Amino acid sequence: MARASILPAEYDDGPGSMNDSEKTRRHGLYSRGSATTQRLIFRLRRPVGPAAPPVWSSQMSALFAVAVLLTIAAGVFDPLVQPFALQSQNAFLRFLGNVTDAAQSGWYIVPAIVIIAIIGLMDWTAIQRGSRRTLMLAYGRAAYILAAIVIPGIVTNIIKQFVGRARPRAMDEAGVYGFSPFEFDSLFQGFPSGHATTAGSLAVILMLWHPRHWWLSLIVMGVLAFARVPAGAHYPSDVVAGFSVGAIGALLIARWLARRRAVFVFRKSGLLPLMIG
Repeated sequence: MARASILPAEYDDGPGSMNDSEKTRRHGLYSRGSATTQRLIFRLRRPVGPAAPPVWSSQMSALFAVAVLLTIAAGVFDPLVQPFALQSQNAFLRFLGNVTDAAQSGWYIVPAIVIIAIIGLMDWTAIQRGSRRTLMLAYGRAAYILAAIVIPGIVTNIIKQFVGRARPRAMDEAGVYGFSPFEFDSLFQGFPSGHATTAGSLAVILMLWHPRHWWLSLIVMGVLAFARVPAGAHYPSDVVAGFSVGAIGALLIARWLARRRAVFVFRKSGLLPLMIG
């Protein structure tokens, strides 16, 4: 099995590793974290071989085109959200709103940061070789989860400001297809859905982690994302767009890492890379 390339500092191959180890012992936690970060950056900036598949392939282009078409098609059903928008105080709809909070990014960002911090600050000179590999894999996967949720989330929030799509609860004021860019008001930040973006990222993360059950990950996260519609928080097109941003973003990051044989490696064929470990 291939070995993970995102490695905490001292036990990764490369120039100066012994010096890094000595510095780690001398200067404590700060140097451990600093050395880990420097080695991570070194690994990710390595030249990529000419034989490595591209990050954006023809399959990615097809996936993007499908996402755009599905978003447009979902927009046809946006007017059907009106009953949910008018019953925002319904107990069942409030329950759905609470359920979809499972797609809040903080639930996944915070644990990932904690794992990265704990592993990065460990004294690797005191850890047995067999345990290092397990920790290395955990470090790389946590770093990927963090990037796969944060980066698409940032993209979604930028798009929200430019589009200014009114949420269903503003239907009487703005209509179904109401837009008011740069309002910087959550009422006009409906497109794309942030919760759906996180759900899309999680769908890809789980598909990469458990490729045999990819369909189950897609269904569960898809249902979680679309629960935002009956909860009265978003229109269908908001959800499809958000889910697409999250899924495509998480997949792009995984493929970018696979080109560097970090956390992932490419398969002989197919869109999804293979998680190392």
